[in-house]
Amino acid sequence: MQLIYSLAFFFLLALSACQKREESIELLWKDQRATGISIPRQLIRNFSSAVTDPSIKVVLANGNKRAILGKFSADNSALLFEPLIPLTPGLTYHILQNDQLIGQLLVPFNKNEKAPELLAIYPQLDTLPENSLKFYVCFSKPMRSGESLQFIHLLDKKGDTLRNVFLNLQPELWDTSSSVLTLWLDPGRIKRGLTLNRSLGNPLKMNETYHLVVSSTWKGQNGLELAQTYRKTFVAGKRDDQVPDLKQWQLQVPRASTATPLVIKTGEPLDHYLLSESVGLVDQNNSLVKGKISLDKKDQYVLFVPTKPWKAQRYRLQVDARLEDLAGNNLNRVFDRDITKSKSRNKSYYELEFEVKP
Repeated sequence: MQLIYSLAFFFLLALSACQKREESIELLWKDQRATGISIPRQLIRNFSSAVTDPSIKVVLANGNKRAILGKFSADNSALLFEPLIPLTPGLTYHILQNDQLIGQLLVPFNKNEKAPELLAIYPQLDTLPENSLKFYVCFSKPMRSGESLQFIHLLDKKGDTLRNVFLNLQPELWDTSSSVLTLWLDPGRIKRGLTLNRSLGNPLKMNETYHLVVSSTWKGQNGLELAQTYRKTFVAGKRDDQVPDLKQWQLQVPRASTATPLVIKTGEPLDHYLLSESVGLVDQNNSLVKGKISLDKKDQYVLFVPTKPWKAQRYRLQVDARLEDLAGNNLNRVFDRDITKSKSRNKSYYELEFEVKP
């Protein structure tokens, strides 16, 4: 008899554990990322209409009850939620129905996941024009967006944080990988004559020292904080109010039958990403010359390595007119100009011709 009671006890214990597993909310994983949530049907009222029930939502456990974007579907045993982007490790999510909590879960960290690192800040120069327009902040991993100005600060030489120097764009300007942020100094303060410039002045002042600081408390999309706090120190130099001049560019032309790089010296630092995207070559038949472009750290030298050896003929270097210097002056016009007095050109690109000799 005692054996029968013992077997019955273990049977009920196992049944209870099974029911608890069936009623537990679970994460769905793909490629080591949390890409969904499975919510058992036992937790949901009116399960048959749950997929279209607007009162069911997934929210961050921060009290604002703003629904995470995504879609619901269902199978026989559970309601499935697939967020628009994977769930963030380290964050807790609540599942609500009619604003009542029906479950919650914490997304764990991948034990092998590495913290994001800041790889570079462009321009990399130590002296920048006092009317510099933007920085590029480059990370090793995708970062959380929409909150950059909470973690990026500009300090003066005394270490005091300067206010209202950056343009607060929403959405922020990230590349498609969410790992390169374009950070603009407020153009309203740079353009002379505008209200912000008259009331607050230019963000940078010539001969002053500044520190651009990126805090280690900023988290990547993997939920981990930056490996360390980063600091770029620079001095504001002379204002730049001239368009880049291709007539000042110098070309170091290779010989025919070689794959030696064409070296282009621009004579001034230019916008890092625009420079890498704005330069192209065509041959004497107007055919595109394929090759690879690289830049030096000061963004003043461009190296073009052709895919195939050079031929003994004439080539044309074509430069997109959108190419800018560090102050936002492009090949057609000065960024800070009086549009009632200054005329801008309207060309799509500019050319430099050169000859490769035998």
